[in-house]
Amino acid sequence: MDTQTGSRPQGSRCVALVGPYLSGKTTLLEAILFHTGAIARQGRVSGKSSVGDAAPEARAHGMSIELNAASTTYLGDSYTFLDCPGSVEFAQDQRAALSGADVAIVVCEADDKKAPALQLILKQLDEINLPRILFINKVDKSDSSPRDVLEWLQPASSKPLILRQLPIMKGSIVTGFVDLALERAFVYQEHLESKLIDMPADMAELEKSQRFAMLERLADHDDELMEQLLSDMEPPKDRVFGDLASELANGFITPVLFAPPSMAPASSAC
Repeated sequence: MDTQTGSRPQGSRCVALVGPYLSGKTTLLEAILFHTGAIARQGRVSGKSSVGDAAPEARAHGMSIELNAASTTYLGDSYTFLDCPGSVEFAQDQRAALSGADVAIVVCEADDKKAPALQLILKQLDEINLPRILFINKVDKSDSSPRDVLEWLQPASSKPLILRQLPIMKGSIVTGFVDLALERAFVYQEHLESKLIDMPADMAELEKSQRFAMLERLADHDDELMEQLLSDMEPPKDRVFGDLASELANGFITPVLFAPPSMAPASSAC
């Protein structure tokens, strides 16, 4: 979004997929291409059938050894994704990709032991002032709640982290998500679009508190939104989405999303 006029940019957007080694970037790219219709079948890195990492060396090692690029369209807009190798040996490829990107999706695990590697990547994004979205993978392998994840992730980020979603869990399995901007809940369906459901009763209170926390952070840069919150007025959803877009573009915030269960096999991806 153009932060001066509020209009959407025209033309293709370039998105860099970055993150620590084995975080799941190539698997995320495969899922994006499949769900936007760019490919008819979603491959797997572990099965050596992904669009990315197609070089024999990458197949043999089960990891990215070079930059992978792929394009797709979504809602009439064109996107080019640059899947960057996560290994430090190929850090120069990542730096080159970031210089031409409009935004970075930082793929990481809900594992506090990997925070130092994540911090190095976020610092690199800070140096070139590139907007970024944090994409938390392998939530089912973590005992931490979304709020706990944010607590140990925030020191690694110079930008305020705000939850954009809440995962819906059934035991240790992620079954859906709550969209905090839309105030709607969805369940995942295999090979189908997510299905809208009633807000789970056990998540209603958490959804309200986390949505208010998101709005408070957005209001730091929007006086009118702050007045609405202080007056207990429900802000229009288009204003919420507008603030999310503009504050991301200006580098004021880093939205945090959570991976669906289809990302679970990402442990073999780079």
